[in-house]
Amino acid sequence: MSEGTVPGGAHGGPPTGAQAGRDPGAPAGSWAVPGGATPPPPVLYPGTAPGGPGHDTAGTAYPVAPQGHPGPAWQGGQPVWGAGLPTYKPGIIALRPLSLGDIVEGSFACLRRSPRTFLGLALLTSLAVLLAAGLLFLVGYLVSTSLESPDTVDLFLAFGLTSSVAVLLFLSSATSIALSGILAYPVGEAVLGRAATMGETWRRTRRYLPRLMGLCLLLVVPATVVFGLVIALTVWGFTEGAPALGAVGVVGTVALLLATLWLGIRLSLATPALVLEDLGVIASLRRSWRLTSGLFWRTLGILLVSSVLIGVVQYVLSFAVQMAGMLLGLVLASMFSGATSEAAAGVVMVVVSVAGSLISGIITQPFLAAALALLYTDARIRKEGFDLALARAVADAGRGGLR
Repeated sequence: MSEGTVPGGAHGGPPTGAQAGRDPGAPAGSWAVPGGATPPPPVLYPGTAPGGPGHDTAGTAYPVAPQGHPGPAWQGGQPVWGAGLPTYKPGIIALRPLSLGDIVEGSFACLRRSPRTFLGLALLTSLAVLLAAGLLFLVGYLVSTSLESPDTVDLFLAFGLTSSVAVLLFLSSATSIALSGILAYPVGEAVLGRAATMGETWRRTRRYLPRLMGLCLLLVVPATVVFGLVIALTVWGFTEGAPALGAVGVVGTVALLLATLWLGIRLSLATPALVLEDLGVIASLRRSWRLTSGLFWRTLGILLVSSVLIGVVQYVLSFAVQMAGMLLGLVLASMFSGATSEAAAGVVMVVVSVAGSLISGIITQPFLAAALALLYTDARIRKEGFDLALARAVADAGRGGLR
C-alpha cells in the first residue's frame, strides 16, 4: 500500500476485497486467509467472540482494529460512543468521532508538527495573489497614462477598478480552494501519524489543481453572477422610482444569502473529498452532499467557531502590524519634511497593509484548511466507520503512533 493511503484508495472509499484481505476471486462476503481456508465473518473489535456484539452478521468484510484498540461500549448489539471511546491515536487525532475540541486541537497540531509544509504553501499561494494584484495594477496604470481624453480615462478607471476587484476576488477564492485541497493531503497523513513534506505534498496534489479550479468556477461564478443581478435590480428599483421592485430585490438578496449559506455548508467538504478520494468536480460535490446529510448544524457550528477563532487571530495580527507601521511612520516623518514626509508615510501604510494581509493569511488559511479536512474525516467516521479503515492502514504500514 502506498504511503498515506487507506484501503480503497487515497484516503478513499470502503475497502475492496483484495485490499481488506479477501481473495479477489472468492465469493462476496468471504474472508480469505493463507492456505485457502475461509474463517467465520470477521469481528469489528478484538476480544469479541464470533456471533457477539462485534460480529458482522451481514458478512461484510471490515478491517479489524489493531491490538490495544478498545472500541466503544456495546449495548443491545449496537456500539455506544461514550465511556468506551477508543483511545488509539496514531497521529493528530484519536480514531473515533471527533468533538469540536478535537478538531481545533488537531488543526493547531498540523501547523505545529509540519510548519514548513502548511505555512510554506500558504506563503507561496499568498505571494501568487499579491503578484497577480501587482500585475493588474501595473497594467491599469500603464493603460490609463497612455489615454489622452479625460472622459476616456474616467471610463477606463471605473471599468478597470470594477474588473480588477472582481478578478482579485476570484483569485482569492481560487487560491483559498486550491490551498484547502492541497493541504488536505498532509492533514490526512498527519491523521495516520506521518508528517508530509512540502515537496511530497506538491508532488501528490499538483495533478488535482485543474479540478480544484473547476470546483472554484462552479462554486464562485454562478453565485457571483446571481448576486450581481439581484443587487443591480435592487439599486435600479430604488434609483428609478420603483421602490416595490427595490424591496423585492432586498428580499431576494436576503433569501440568496441564506441559500448560499445552506449550500455552502452542504458542499463544504467537496474540496478535501476531491483530493483525498481522487474524485471529479461533480462527484466531489455529491460526496460532500452525502457526508453532510444529517450533520448540517454540526458542520455549521464547527466552521463558525473556526471562523471566529480565525477572526480573533487576524484582528490581533492586524493590530500588532498596524501599531508597528504607525511607529515606523512616526520615525520616518521625523526624518523628513513636507511632501517627502507624506510620501514616506503613504509608502509605509501600503507596505504595512500588504504585510498584515500576508501574515494573517499565512497563519489563518492553513488552520481553516486543516479544520475542513478533519471535518471531512469526522463525517466519514460517523457515517462509514472510517476510523477502522484508518487503524488498519496504520497497522498495515507498520507505523507507530505519534505522541
